[in-house]
Amino acid sequence: MTRIIEHRQDALAGKDVLELRVFQLPYGDVRACVVPADLVVTHAMMDEMSEPVAQAYLDALALCEKEGVATLWVHDSVGLFPPHARPEREVS
Repeated sequence: MTRIIEHRQDALAGKDVLELRVFQLPYGDVRACVVPADLVVTHAMMDEMSEPVAQAYLDALALCEKEGVATLWVHDSVGLFPPHARPEREVS
């Protein structure tokens, strides 16, 4: 099971963390990309790797499960993708 955190400091020490970086494009779309938490990427790279935020979130959860990463950090400092707006992943 993946632990979802809202703040980086809530991650467990020594454990791998994937980061869902949430951002808004100039014309209003909210997008996100999934990266290892400590990876430096440019805005251009984020734009290129991004997808609609809800799909990126579901993809991030699936990737965590597949790769055995226990923590997903939803890095959303301006509240564009609040917890109540996040879809639930269908597990079969």
